[in-house]
Amino acid sequence: MKRNAFTLIELLVVIAIIAILAAILFPVFAQAREKARQVSCLSNLKQLGTSAMMYTQDYDEQFMESYRLHEGSDGTYWPLNQYAKPDGRTYGWYTGPTSGRAMYPAITDNWGSILLPYHKSSQIFACLSGSATWRPEGESGGTDNAGYIYSNWVSDGGQYLAPAIKLSRLVQAANTIMIYESGKACWSIEIQGWNGSGSCVPNNGYDPNNTSPRCYGDWIPRHMGGRNFVFCDGHAKWGRDDQMNVAAFPAKWRIDCQQ
Repeated sequence: MKRNAFTLIELLVVIAIIAILAAILFPVFAQAREKARQVSCLSNLKQLGTSAMMYTQDYDEQFMESYRLHEGSDGTYWPLNQYAKPDGRTYGWYTGPTSGRAMYPAITDNWGSILLPYHKSSQIFACLSGSATWRPEGESGGTDNAGYIYSNWVSDGGQYLAPAIKLSRLVQAANTIMIYESGKACWSIEIQGWNGSGSCVPNNGYDPNNTSPRCYGDWIPRHMGGRNFVFCDGHAKWGRDDQMNVAAFPAKWRIDCQQ
């Protein structure tokens, strides 16, 4: 009796075709997944931008502060390094979005805690493409995971212990970066933005790869080679680092560079 069967060559050809199709399709699937995460993070930043705009309307058009008056003190301070990590170390202004006065009454709230009443969801601080190294609140999933950074050019105008700027000081509100993604292993709310150009002259001796939004090597643009930004008029959009860094585009960060 004659039996029909695939030969070894035929099986190898089929396997090769499957491998080729997989090699073609898997990157497409990965890009589609990352695009979905990019859109999700863009939505997060849009909510933060809207919350910030609501905050400015409640506080005489002034943005969230980095330095706030401590109870029982006559000075203003940055959020202090009294938020302890599980290994016993402290992490200064790298503070969780929901940890504030409730945990440490003598310590100031950070910008994440300040905005929380406006959007009422600590989950929006988490970038899906980031890899959280510490998520203490809620344990399963956690709420102290954040991938977003508040530019200190807005929170203090680039001057240590200065108040947050007001909308009236902005010549180009729609072109001024307020909050953006770090893209690193994220577990904190951050205040950053001074890294980079000390001049309003573009590319004044600074390497764009080492300036905001990529102040450090682990601040990776995870979303299709770029990251999401929210601006001081509340709108959010995606952009590549070479379109947004402070060395080439100081006016996007520094209010004193705007005309």
